[in-house]
Amino acid sequence: MPATDASRPAAEPPCQPERGSFPTPRDFFSLLLIYFMLQLILRIWISSSLDLDESEQLVLTQKLSWGYGSQPPLYTWLQFGIFKFFGVSVFSLSLLKNILLFCTYLFTYLNARLITRSRACAMAAAASLLFIPQIAWESQRDLTHSVLAATLVCATMFCFLQLREKRTLAHYAMFGACAGLGVLSKYNFGLVVVALALAGISIREFRSIILDKRMILAILIAALIVLPNALWALDHRDLALRSAGKFKIQESSQWLHAIISGLKGLLVCSVTFFAPFAIAYGLIFWKRPATSAPAERNPYASLLLRMLLISYALIVVAIIAFRISEVRDRWLQPILISSPLLAIAWLQSRLNLTRLRWLLAIAGVVMVLVTVALHGRIIWAERLHRTQPWNRPYDALAQQLKPALAPAATILTDTTLLAGNLRMNIPGKIFTTPELAPLFAPTLDAQVALVQVALVWDAGGDAAARKSARNQSRDWPPPDNLADFAERAGIQLDPAQANYFTATFRFHKTRQMKLGLIEGTTSTPQP
Repeated sequence: MPATDASRPAAEPPCQPERGSFPTPRDFFSLLLIYFMLQLILRIWISSSLDLDESEQLVLTQKLSWGYGSQPPLYTWLQFGIFKFFGVSVFSLSLLKNILLFCTYLFTYLNARLITRSRACAMAAAASLLFIPQIAWESQRDLTHSVLAATLVCATMFCFLQLREKRTLAHYAMFGACAGLGVLSKYNFGLVVVALALAGISIREFRSIILDKRMILAILIAALIVLPNALWALDHRDLALRSAGKFKIQESSQWLHAIISGLKGLLVCSVTFFAPFAIAYGLIFWKRPATSAPAERNPYASLLLRMLLISYALIVVAIIAFRISEVRDRWLQPILISSPLLAIAWLQSRLNLTRLRWLLAIAGVVMVLVTVALHGRIIWAERLHRTQPWNRPYDALAQQLKPALAPAATILTDTTLLAGNLRMNIPGKIFTTPELAPLFAPTLDAQVALVQVALVWDAGGDAAARKSARNQSRDWPPPDNLADFAERAGIQLDPAQANYFTATFRFHKTRQMKLGLIEGTTSTPQP
């Protein structure tokens, strides 16, 4: 049985709102639900075009597989199920993401409730997620795997905290299942699990949870969940390492420069992640209330702090060991998603009803600003002199392409962005890129043999070439990745037979997007 907590906070702190007064948990989650429903409605209304991560899911969900590349498969499996139930649409994409985001806030609330025994502190912790740009902005804009990983970090933490309340075999099994699913959401989730285990062992109140023999069951369940994907990765190393270049791993001769760049990137991403959060908390909690009680030692705060420090130590070790020269802020999202829990565990004694209301008010302002900016950048694209993928007229171009693509069952595009957007608008065909073609190799080989391949690419040229008015009207030939693939596959390309299609950007009067199309023929057709 777990030991009694002498240091556990009182059942309800003085800042708990009175019954019937604002805010209550019901008020908070009602507003949160309205917010995510509004995001879903606006996403559907603003544009049917997709951003990069959304497009990738349109491509990958064309088949079920134990793996899809350098990212684990769980998000794609979930999206595949949503597509089967609701159909392939922007609604289905946005629905899954907003459900996961809502669950992240919910689990953050539940975790803070367990840690502080306070509904007020729990609401403060959940609302504080809006002060993190990666959660409030990037997760709505175009993240997929990172969104799921953040949700599962919060769910895994909840299962672990439940073990302190009631240590049963079923709770250990749930913890193992969440940990295994977390690894299948994003591979750096493993850092969180390792950091949690090491932090738990180092703290007396949690050591027995980690060292309990029933933890073996949790480990076995997690391993069994991850095993099929691990075996797939061993058999498909090229696909599994497809995006390894994004880490910018340098040669041994440049190891010092790589390490310095990697550590600098880690620092910059951490500041970007924490700065708005720190500013908001500084404004709200800078002065201790006269009636606040002195803070007592909180083992949960120690656990969360040590998790954070150990995670950073493991990241630094990885940067040094693998000479990683680039760190991106979204990679830190699963690792830093528990930051609000740590902040509230530290500042619980300073939270009163007035400060809670200020915190929720600032969070509400962030909701409004994010909603206006996220969708306003699309509506006012021409005035801002900037366009986004949501502005691109893929639907109009797809309607023009449909007759020409009718004979082809497989369409190769130069980018995942284009492949996913075309699949959204032209059902019943396989859309892929040369890099992802091995995922569809059996089908693709058959289509090549039957002379049923078409190549489609962005024919507007690169950014440098588009600067001059003379080059804006030029028809650009197939890019290297399509030309190289066609040569390897024995597809004969005749640039003179290329067709070009144009359409005007959404919410833009003059700027146009151009696509090129060539129907391929094989050099050695089979009967």
